Amino acid sequence: MTAFEVYKLYAALRLHFTDPKYDITVTKGRIGNLRASFEKRKDTQHMYKLANTYTRTEVINILVANFITGDNTANIYTGNFVDNYKNYLTRRKRMLYTLDTDLDNILFRMEKDEIKSCMEGQHPLIFRMYMGGDIQLETLVIMEKLYPFVEDYASDFVLEHICLLVKKYNPFVIINKDEVKQRFEGKISQCLNQ
Repeated sequence: MTAFEVYKLYAALRLHFTDPKYDITVTKGRIGNLRASFEKRKDTQHMYKLANTYTRTEVINILVANFITGDNTANIYTGNFVDNYKNYLTRRKRMLYTLDTDLDNILFRMEKDEIKSCMEGQHPLIFRMYMGGDIQLETLVIMEKLYPFVEDYASDFVLEHICLLVKKYNPFVIINKDEVKQRFEGKISQCLNQ
């Protein structure tokens, strides 16, 4: 893999995660001519380092792992990108366990909070819990895959960036919907009923 190929991946994924109109699954990562802009950059040593150290799949995962943190540069200019990548790999391996734990947290919170307080002009509980760090982004994405709800809140000023993130991260979270529905049917139906 070359540094220019890393730059093309970086540019395509950056556009995917920051531009609501660009979808990497549709364009397959094709962007206009980037050679001239790559050669003008003064920070290409980071691209060379990624190209020499990681495979194409690892570079994609590193970039995705860092773009979902909300940093528009994917943290490639700092040392954090490796830590974010390791955390991302761990979350992916434990995704169904995390979903189970997060569903328990949601159910506990629903029992604790009054339903009335959840309905009076507040944002949905699942978004509030994500913003509070009580549940993981992967849980939001899995719930979106099973029961689409994000589009209903995409125009909300507070939630629009989260909705965009869930929508953009969705193609990178791969699950067997039938298996997940069957395995967590009771907990999910309790969450949806309330």
